[in-house]
Amino acid sequence: MHRPLPTVMTSVARLVVDLGLRDGVRLGAMERAARLPSLASDPERRIEIDRLLDLWTYLGQTLDDPSLPIRVAQRATLEDLHVLGFAMMTAPSVGHALDTAARYSALLTDSGRWETIETAKRVQLRWHRLRPLTLGHRLSNETALAQSLGCLRQMAGDDLTPLEVSFRHAAPPRRTAHLEFFRCPVRFDAPWDGLVFRRELLDMAPAGANQRLWEYLCRSASALCEQLAPPSIVDGVRHQLARALSSADGEIPALGDVARSLGTTERTLRRRLQVERTSFRKLVEEVRRDHAADLLARSSVTETALRLGFSDTTAFSHAFRRWFGCPPRELRIRRAAAGNQGT
Repeated sequence: MHRPLPTVMTSVARLVVDLGLRDGVRLGAMERAARLPSLASDPERRIEIDRLLDLWTYLGQTLDDPSLPIRVAQRATLEDLHVLGFAMMTAPSVGHALDTAARYSALLTDSGRWETIETAKRVQLRWHRLRPLTLGHRLSNETALAQSLGCLRQMAGDDLTPLEVSFRHAAPPRRTAHLEFFRCPVRFDAPWDGLVFRRELLDMAPAGANQRLWEYLCRSASALCEQLAPPSIVDGVRHQLARALSSADGEIPALGDVARSLGTTERTLRRRLQVERTSFRKLVEEVRRDHAADLLARSSVTETALRLGFSDTTAFSHAFRRWFGCPPRELRIRRAAAGNQGT
Protein backbone atom coordinates (compact mmCIF):
# COMPACT_ATOMS: atom_id res chain seq x y z
CA MET A 1 0.00 0.00 0.00
CA HIS A 2 1.45 3.35 -1.02
CA ARG A 3 1.58 5.94 1.76
CA PRO A 4 1.89 9.66 0.97
CA LEU A 5 5.09 11.36 2.04
CA PRO A 6 4.90 13.44 5.26
CA THR A 7 4.28 17.13 4.66
CA VAL A 8 4.55 20.45 6.48
CA MET A 9 2.63 23.71 6.29
CA THR A 10 4.18 26.10 3.76
CA SER A 11 4.31 28.95 6.30
CA VAL A 12 6.87 26.96 8.33
CA ALA A 13 9.22 26.81 5.34
CA ARG A 14 8.68 30.52 4.67
CA LEU A 15 9.99 31.38 8.15
CA VAL A 16 13.19 29.44 7.41
CA VAL A 17 13.55 31.00 3.94
CA ASP A 18 13.12 34.48 5.44
CA LEU A 19 15.94 33.74 7.88
CA GLY A 20 18.22 32.73 5.02
CA LEU A 21 17.37 35.90 3.10
CA ARG A 22 18.15 38.08 6.13
CA ASP A 23 21.54 36.36 6.38
CA GLY A 24 22.34 37.07 2.73
CA VAL A 25 21.54 33.68 1.19
CA ARG A 26 20.00 33.99 -2.28
CA LEU A 27 16.46 32.70 -2.74
CA GLY A 28 17.42 30.85 -5.92
CA ALA A 29 20.20 29.02 -4.13
CA MET A 30 17.81 27.85 -1.40
CA GLU A 31 15.16 26.78 -3.91
CA ARG A 32 17.68 24.73 -5.87
CA ALA A 33 19.29 23.14 -2.81
CA ALA A 34 15.96 22.05 -1.32
CA ARG A 35 14.01 21.69 -4.58
CA LEU A 36 11.43 24.05 -3.12
CA PRO A 37 8.18 24.80 -4.95
CA SER A 38 6.78 28.32 -4.97
CA LEU A 39 6.16 29.55 -1.43
CA ALA A 40 3.55 32.12 -2.40
CA SER A 41 1.26 33.09 0.46
CA ASP A 42 -1.27 30.26 0.83
CA PRO A 43 -1.93 29.04 4.39
CA GLU A 44 -3.46 25.78 3.21
CA ARG A 45 -0.62 24.75 0.93
CA ARG A 46 1.80 22.05 2.08
CA ILE A 47 5.20 20.79 0.95
CA GLU A 48 7.00 17.52 1.57
CA ILE A 49 8.87 17.54 4.89
CA ASP A 50 12.03 16.40 3.10
CA ARG A 51 12.11 19.74 1.28
CA LEU A 52 12.18 21.59 4.60
CA LEU A 53 14.84 19.26 6.01
CA ASP A 54 16.98 19.76 2.90
CA LEU A 55 16.57 23.52 3.32
CA TRP A 56 17.72 23.29 6.94
CA THR A 57 20.69 21.17 5.91
CA TYR A 58 21.74 23.71 3.27
CA LEU A 59 21.44 26.69 5.63
CA GLY A 60 23.18 24.81 8.44
CA GLN A 61 26.14 24.03 6.19
CA THR A 62 26.20 27.44 4.49
CA LEU A 63 25.83 29.70 7.53
CA ASP A 64 27.42 27.44 10.19
CA ASP A 65 25.43 29.18 12.93
CA PRO A 66 24.01 27.00 15.76
CA SER A 67 21.59 29.80 16.71
CA LEU A 68 19.57 29.48 13.47
CA PRO A 69 16.68 27.46 14.99
CA ILE A 70 16.41 29.89 17.91
CA ARG A 71 16.30 32.88 15.59
CA VAL A 72 13.50 31.33 13.53
CA ALA A 73 11.51 30.57 16.68
CA GLN A 74 11.93 34.12 17.98
CA ARG A 75 10.04 35.44 14.93
CA ALA A 76 7.30 32.77 14.97
CA THR A 77 3.88 33.43 16.51
CA LEU A 78 0.71 31.47 17.16
CA GLU A 79 -0.89 33.37 14.29
CA ASP A 80 1.60 31.67 11.92
CA LEU A 81 -0.13 28.35 12.73
CA HIS A 82 -3.45 29.62 11.34
CA VAL A 83 -6.48 27.61 12.58
CA LEU A 84 -4.35 25.54 14.96
CA GLY A 85 -2.76 28.65 16.45
CA PHE A 86 -6.05 30.49 16.92
CA ALA A 87 -7.58 27.39 18.54
CA MET A 88 -4.71 27.30 21.02
CA MET A 89 -5.01 31.05 21.74
CA THR A 90 -8.71 30.76 22.62
CA ALA A 91 -8.47 27.54 24.67
CA PRO A 92 -9.89 27.83 28.22
CA SER A 93 -6.54 26.82 29.75
CA VAL A 94 -2.97 26.13 28.69
CA GLY A 95 -3.67 22.45 29.35
CA HIS A 96 -6.51 22.54 26.83
CA ALA A 97 -4.23 24.40 24.42
CA LEU A 98 -1.59 21.66 24.64
CA ASP A 99 -4.23 18.98 24.11
CA THR A 100 -5.46 20.93 21.08
CA ALA A 101 -1.93 21.14 19.68
CA ALA A 102 -1.40 17.40 20.14
CA ARG A 103 -4.78 16.46 18.66
CA TYR A 104 -4.49 18.63 15.55
CA SER A 105 -0.72 18.78 15.08
CA ALA A 106 -1.10 17.21 11.62
CA LEU A 107 -2.32 20.62 10.44
CA LEU A 108 1.23 21.85 11.02
CA THR A 109 3.05 18.68 9.97
CA ASP A 110 2.32 14.97 9.85
CA SER A 111 6.02 14.11 10.11
CA GLY A 112 5.86 13.87 13.90
CA ARG A 113 3.54 14.26 16.87
CA TRP A 114 3.33 16.01 20.24
CA GLU A 115 2.57 14.20 23.47
CA THR A 116 1.75 15.66 26.90
CA ILE A 117 2.71 13.56 29.94
CA GLU A 118 1.38 14.83 33.25
CA THR A 119 2.52 13.89 36.77
CA ALA A 120 1.64 15.33 40.17
CA LYS A 121 4.22 18.11 39.99
CA ARG A 122 5.42 18.25 36.38
CA VAL A 123 4.22 18.16 32.81
CA GLN A 124 6.36 16.98 29.91
CA LEU A 125 5.76 18.23 26.38
CA ARG A 126 7.43 15.66 24.12
CA TRP A 127 8.10 15.89 20.40
CA HIS A 128 8.21 12.52 18.63
CA ARG A 129 9.81 12.24 15.21
CA LEU A 130 11.74 8.98 15.03
CA ARG A 131 13.95 9.65 12.03
CA PRO A 132 17.74 9.62 11.62
CA LEU A 133 19.24 12.63 13.38
CA THR A 134 20.76 14.26 10.32
CA LEU A 135 21.75 17.94 10.39
CA GLY A 136 18.40 18.90 8.88
CA HIS A 137 16.48 16.88 11.46
CA ARG A 138 18.49 18.29 14.35
CA LEU A 139 17.91 21.90 13.31
CA SER A 140 14.23 21.25 12.60
CA ASN A 141 13.70 19.54 15.97
CA GLU A 142 15.39 22.41 17.81
CA THR A 143 13.08 24.84 16.00
CA ALA A 144 10.02 22.78 16.94
CA LEU A 145 10.85 22.92 20.66
CA ALA A 146 11.90 26.57 20.62
CA GLN A 147 8.80 27.58 18.67
CA SER A 148 6.53 25.65 21.05
CA LEU A 149 8.03 27.54 23.99
CA GLY A 150 7.57 30.83 22.14
CA CYS A 151 3.90 30.00 21.58
CA LEU A 152 3.44 29.09 25.25
CA ARG A 153 5.04 32.37 26.28
CA GLN A 154 2.61 34.18 23.99
CA MET A 155 -0.25 32.56 25.96
CA ALA A 156 1.17 32.45 29.51
CA GLY A 157 3.58 35.38 29.60
CA ASP A 158 7.12 36.05 28.42
CA ASP A 159 8.57 35.14 31.82
CA LEU A 160 7.52 31.48 31.38
CA THR A 161 10.60 29.31 31.98
CA PRO A 162 10.80 25.51 31.58
CA LEU A 163 12.39 23.36 34.24
CA GLU A 164 14.54 21.80 31.55
CA VAL A 165 14.76 21.16 27.79
CA SER A 166 16.17 18.01 26.25
CA PHE A 167 17.32 16.97 22.77
CA ARG A 168 18.16 13.50 21.51
CA HIS A 169 21.04 14.76 19.36
CA ALA A 170 24.54 15.81 20.36
CA ALA A 171 25.20 19.36 21.53
CA PRO A 172 26.14 22.00 18.92
CA PRO A 173 29.58 23.61 19.26
CA ARG A 174 28.06 26.84 20.64
CA ARG A 175 24.98 26.90 22.89
CA THR A 176 24.76 30.51 24.08
CA ALA A 177 21.61 31.26 22.08
CA HIS A 178 19.90 28.12 23.39
CA LEU A 179 20.64 28.94 27.03
CA GLU A 180 19.55 32.58 26.63
CA PHE A 181 16.28 31.62 24.92
CA PHE A 182 15.21 28.65 27.05
CA ARG A 183 16.57 30.16 30.34
CA CYS A 184 16.94 26.70 31.90
CA PRO A 185 19.20 23.64 31.74
CA VAL A 186 19.46 22.40 28.14
CA ARG A 187 20.39 18.73 27.91
CA PHE A 188 21.68 16.94 24.82
CA ASP A 189 22.12 13.21 24.06
CA ALA A 190 18.87 12.76 25.98
CA PRO A 191 16.40 9.91 25.44
CA TRP A 192 13.67 12.21 24.07
CA ASP A 193 13.06 15.68 22.61
CA GLY A 194 10.90 17.90 24.77
CA LEU A 195 10.32 20.47 27.50
CA VAL A 196 9.43 20.04 31.18
CA PHE A 197 7.29 22.56 33.08
CA ARG A 198 5.72 22.85 36.51
CA ARG A 199 2.28 21.27 36.67
CA GLU A 200 0.62 24.63 37.48
CA LEU A 201 1.17 25.76 33.88
CA LEU A 202 -1.73 23.58 32.71
CA ASP A 203 -4.25 25.53 34.81
CA MET A 204 -3.29 28.97 33.50
CA ALA A 205 -5.78 30.71 31.21
CA PRO A 206 -4.51 32.33 27.97
CA ALA A 207 -5.31 36.04 27.65
CA GLY A 208 -7.57 35.27 24.68
CA ALA A 209 -9.47 32.37 26.27
CA ASN A 210 -12.94 32.02 24.75
CA GLN A 211 -14.71 28.69 25.28
CA ARG A 212 -17.23 28.99 22.44
CA LEU A 213 -14.73 30.29 19.92
CA TRP A 214 -12.27 27.55 20.92
CA GLU A 215 -14.93 24.86 20.39
CA TYR A 216 -15.77 26.31 16.97
CA LEU A 217 -12.12 26.44 15.94
CA CYS A 218 -11.56 22.88 17.15
CA ARG A 219 -14.41 21.71 14.93
CA SER A 220 -12.81 23.54 12.02
CA ALA A 221 -9.41 22.00 12.82
CA SER A 222 -10.96 18.53 13.01
CA ALA A 223 -12.60 18.96 9.59
CA LEU A 224 -9.29 20.11 8.07
CA CYS A 225 -7.46 17.13 9.57
CA GLU A 226 -9.96 14.76 8.01
CA GLN A 227 -9.27 16.33 4.61
CA LEU A 228 -5.53 15.75 5.00
CA ALA A 229 -5.60 12.01 5.59
CA PRO A 230 -7.62 9.32 7.35
CA PRO A 231 -6.63 8.76 11.01
CA SER A 232 -3.65 6.43 11.38
CA ILE A 233 -4.36 3.20 13.23
CA VAL A 234 -0.65 3.05 14.10
CA ASP A 235 -0.82 6.42 15.86
CA GLY A 236 -3.95 5.26 17.67
CA VAL A 237 -2.25 2.13 18.98
CA ARG A 238 0.87 4.07 20.02
CA HIS A 239 -1.29 6.58 21.87
CA GLN A 240 -3.12 3.84 23.79
CA LEU A 241 0.14 2.12 24.73
CA ALA A 242 1.85 5.34 25.80
CA ARG A 243 -1.22 6.36 27.80
CA ALA A 244 -1.23 3.01 29.60
CA LEU A 245 2.46 3.29 30.50
CA SER A 246 1.92 6.82 31.84
CA SER A 247 -0.99 5.75 34.04
CA ALA A 248 -0.75 4.78 37.70
CA ASP A 249 -0.83 1.05 36.88
CA GLY A 250 1.70 1.40 34.07
CA GLU A 251 0.92 -1.96 32.48
CA ILE A 252 1.12 -2.81 28.77
CA PRO A 253 -2.46 -3.56 27.63
CA ALA A 254 -3.31 -6.65 25.61
CA LEU A 255 -4.07 -6.44 21.90
CA GLY A 256 -7.76 -7.09 22.54
CA ASP A 257 -7.97 -4.25 25.07
CA VAL A 258 -6.35 -1.81 22.64
CA ALA A 259 -8.67 -2.93 19.85
CA ARG A 260 -11.73 -2.27 22.02
CA SER A 261 -10.38 1.17 22.99
CA LEU A 262 -10.11 2.01 19.28
CA GLY A 263 -13.61 0.73 18.55
CA THR A 264 -12.57 -2.28 16.49
CA THR A 265 -11.95 -6.02 16.83
CA GLU A 266 -8.70 -7.80 17.54
CA ARG A 267 -8.76 -9.46 14.10
CA THR A 268 -9.43 -6.18 12.27
CA LEU A 269 -6.71 -4.38 14.21
CA ARG A 270 -4.16 -7.07 13.29
CA ARG A 271 -5.15 -6.77 9.63
CA ARG A 272 -4.95 -2.97 9.58
CA LEU A 273 -1.53 -3.01 11.25
CA GLN A 274 -0.37 -5.52 8.66
CA VAL A 275 -1.50 -3.14 5.92
CA GLU A 276 0.62 -0.45 7.60
CA ARG A 277 3.57 -2.90 7.49
CA THR A 278 3.88 -3.23 11.25
CA SER A 279 2.50 -5.33 14.11
CA PHE A 280 1.24 -4.92 17.64
CA ARG A 281 4.39 -6.56 19.00
CA LYS A 282 6.58 -4.12 17.06
CA LEU A 283 4.63 -1.11 18.33
CA VAL A 284 4.88 -2.36 21.91
CA GLU A 285 8.65 -2.62 21.40
CA GLU A 286 8.83 0.95 20.06
CA VAL A 287 6.78 2.43 22.91
CA ARG A 288 8.81 0.50 25.50
CA ARG A 289 11.99 1.88 23.95
CA ASP A 290 10.62 5.45 23.94
CA HIS A 291 9.82 5.24 27.67
CA ALA A 292 12.73 3.09 28.88
CA ALA A 293 15.43 5.71 29.41
CA ASP A 294 13.06 8.20 31.03
CA LEU A 295 11.68 5.61 33.45
CA LEU A 296 15.20 4.45 34.26
CA ALA A 297 16.17 8.00 35.25
CA ARG A 298 13.43 7.96 37.92
CA SER A 299 13.33 4.29 38.95
CA SER A 300 15.59 1.34 39.58
CA VAL A 301 16.40 -1.19 36.86
CA THR A 302 14.02 -3.70 38.44
CA GLU A 303 11.16 -1.20 38.75
CA THR A 304 11.66 -0.03 35.16
CA ALA A 305 11.68 -3.60 33.85
CA LEU A 306 8.42 -4.42 35.65
CA ARG A 307 6.80 -1.15 34.58
CA LEU A 308 7.57 -1.94 30.94
CA GLY A 309 6.11 -5.42 31.23
CA PHE A 310 9.31 -7.50 31.24
CA SER A 311 9.34 -10.75 33.17
CA ASP A 312 12.73 -10.02 34.76
CA THR A 313 15.69 -7.63 34.65
CA THR A 314 17.70 -9.95 32.40
CA ALA A 315 15.14 -9.75 29.61
CA PHE A 316 14.94 -5.96 30.08
CA SER A 317 18.75 -5.57 29.98
CA HIS A 318 18.96 -7.58 26.74
CA ALA A 319 16.27 -5.38 25.15
CA PHE A 320 17.94 -2.20 26.48
CA ARG A 321 21.26 -3.18 24.92
CA ARG A 322 19.49 -3.77 21.61
CA TRP A 323 17.82 -0.35 21.76
CA PHE A 324 20.68 1.82 23.02
CA GLY A 325 23.85 -0.25 22.53
CA CYS A 326 24.74 -0.28 26.23
CA PRO A 327 23.45 -1.69 29.55
CA PRO A 328 20.90 0.36 31.54
CA ARG A 329 23.30 1.55 34.22
CA GLU A 330 25.81 2.83 31.63
CA LEU A 331 23.17 4.99 29.92
CA ARG A 332 22.20 6.42 33.29
CA ILE A 333 25.83 7.52 33.83
CA ARG A 334 26.12 8.93 30.31
CA ARG A 335 22.87 10.86 30.67
CA ALA A 336 23.97 12.38 33.97
CA ALA A 337 27.30 13.43 32.41
CA ALA A 338 25.55 14.94 29.37
CA GLY A 339 23.22 16.87 31.68
CA ASN A 340 26.13 18.35 33.59
CA GLN A 341 27.74 19.49 30.31
CA GLY A 342 24.45 21.03 29.13
CA THR A 343 24.21 23.24 32.20
